[in-house]
This record gives sequence, C-alpha cells and structure tokens, in this order.
Amino acid sequence: MATTMLRTRRTRKRLTTDPKGRCLVGIVRGAAQCAAPLRIYSHSAMVEQGRKPYMEKDITSSIPDWRESTPKEASLNATLLRRTSGKVATLMERLLTDKEINLYHSYGNVVSVRRLGYNDHGPVHARITTMNALRMLDLLRAGGIPTSLEAEQVASFEESQVAVALGCFLHDIGMGVTRHDHEWHGINLVDPIIREYLAWLYPDQLDKQVVVRAMIHEVIVGHMAKVPIHSIEAGTVLVADGTDMTKGRSVIAFNMQFEPEVGDMHRFSANTITRVEIKKGTIKPIRISIQMDNTTGLFQIEEVLMTKVKASPVMKHLEIEALISGQVPRMYLK
Repeated sequence: MATTMLRTRRTRKRLTTDPKGRCLVGIVRGAAQCAAPLRIYSHSAMVEQGRKPYMEKDITSSIPDWRESTPKEASLNATLLRRTSGKVATLMERLLTDKEINLYHSYGNVVSVRRLGYNDHGPVHARITTMNALRMLDLLRAGGIPTSLEAEQVASFEESQVAVALGCFLHDIGMGVTRHDHEWHGINLVDPIIREYLAWLYPDQLDKQVVVRAMIHEVIVGHMAKVPIHSIEAGTVLVADGTDMTKGRSVIAFNMQFEPEVGDMHRFSANTITRVEIKKGTIKPIRISIQMDNTTGLFQIEEVLMTKVKASPVMKHLEIEALISGQVPRMYLK
C-alpha cells in the first residue's frame, strides 16, 4: 500500500493506493507537505469510476531545490561580514561558506517547513538570529555589562562573541532530526564541527577550546527556554532567537496552510509584524522595538518573545516596545 499527498486550494487529501493501484481517498486536516513527489490526480481517478486509469501530472520540478542558496542569504552574509571584526569575522567568513553546515541548515528547513508546516528554521533564520545576538552583545558591552566569561575572568569579550556567533549559527540544526528536543539532537550532530572550528581558531590553546565549547553547548541547549541557563552569552542568544518574528519568516508556512487548525495564531500574528529593531535603550542598554500592522502581532511578543525573555539572564537589561500602526506605543519592559 502506498501513500502520497494532494494539496488543493481548500483542503489536503491523503491518497492511499492498494496493491493493485486503486485509489482509496481520505481527508487529512493540516497535513504538511510530503517528501514524495507531488502529483495532481483527476477527479475521476480519485473517486475511481470503474477501472479508469489515473490522469496525473508530476509537478515536482516546481518545488525549489532545497540545497540552493537564496539572494536573502547572500545579503545577510554581506551584513554579517561588515559588522564583525577580528576572530569573529574570520569565523563568519568560514561559517557562511561551509557546505556541510549549509546542508544541515537547508535540510532542517525542509523538515520544518515542508514536513511539519512550521516557519523558517534554516539558513536565513540562522543568519538573522546570529546578527541580532551579536548586536545585543555589543550593546550590553557599551552599557557597561560584562559577559559571563569576562566577569568570571576565564576569557575575553572576543571569546564570548565567538561562542555566541558559533552557537547561535548552529542552534537549530537539530530540526533535521525532529522538532521535539531538537536542541539536544543538534548537539549530537554538530559537536564534531564545534571542536574542529575551535581547534582551528585556538590552536595550542586547549583552555579556550574547552571554555568556548562548553559555552556553545549552553547556548544551543538553552535556546528553547526549557533548560535553565545562567550566562549572559546564552541569554543573549535565547532572546535573539525570539526576535526573528517578522512576516518573512512565516510566509512559506502561511501560504501552505489552507484550512484553519490549532496553531494558526502563530502564523497570522507573525504575518502582521513588519520590522524588529534592536538599538540602544533609553535607560537600559538594549531596546527591542517591534513594529506591526495591528494588535494580532502582540501574540508574538506575549507568547513567543516574552517567554524567552523571562527565562533569560539579560531580561533586566532590556526595554521592549510594540509599535502598532495608529496607536500609542505599548511598553512590555522599560
């Protein structure tokens, strides 16, 4: 017995064939895109009138190649390289062109978007969150807040930047295994890569390799706010992960969804957010300003971002505001 999926404008159908190739039709609400080739079957074949053969058209070629880079990635690469310096810039130059890492990101996005119907967890998300995390780390430093590695006198600010950049860039790779506990699956997949990069960045400096590797692990396992974290570095990445909430991140999953189902609020709320800006705060070191078309976007702040903020050691250094078209700004933290 074989199974494939049919997506029409109003519903999705699971098409199951018996050993003789006869079609047995069932309806599945909210089914995600299947990995098998996508096909369109004629109505007569679906309801099987007599022994009429299938009329099918293979449109697999219309699905973008999951391995190909996008113009958005190239734009973000240029921004990241322009905003970094020293060892962090050296790290980013290699990371952004690492074929293996890019394939892990891209396949994780296939699982997230095509299989599960979630939002972007791939190469673009990795770049946006890394850029936001490094921006927040710089603002904390400008505000006189040392990183945990600095305060504990075990490493410098640059080592904290390396841990944040590498950990944040790799934080969602476990999505290629499964959504549940993907942070732990990610550690298993990428720890050899982490060790390789640190040996390259800090040859003959085992102490730095050990400290930064441990910090990267905290960054990755802590980004879902399920495991308590205690460092400024991991807390920065936790918040940065929640700041990638604009409509661009949800557009693919939003367009794939045709029937209402539980969880739609995430897609609809994200689709109203037009801009997230991370800048110097009025009183505190960091202000996160979220612009949106209407109040639906408040769900993203209250249920997604604030969940992460409340679990982050950097919460006390944040100002968070919602800017809704035609309304007075709403402050969540000030």
